[in-house]
Amino acid sequence: MEVRKLIGWNIRRLRVAAGLSLEDLADMAALSPNYLGELERGKVNVGVDAVARLAEALDARLIELIEEQPPGPPPQALRAGRKPRRRKAR
Repeated sequence: MEVRKLIGWNIRRLRVAAGLSLEDLADMAALSPNYLGELERGKVNVGVDAVARLAEALDARLIELIEEQPPGPPPQALRAGRKPRRRKAR
């Protein structure tokens, strides 16, 4: 597997396991949601600093983002639909 795709797959696997949306993880790691989406799809290269921020945001060891996983099905998508609307404080 290509390294970019491997890292992207591991980021997505850990993100879904943590129950985080792409936007939530991007915010936690100070990354653009568009960049993170491309990263998860293996379309762009990732810098070392970004990998470190993602590992910290996912509460994962750095090695978990680059190690190969046993073959298996891809991670399941998160539940679709809109997030509940937040009420404004008055």
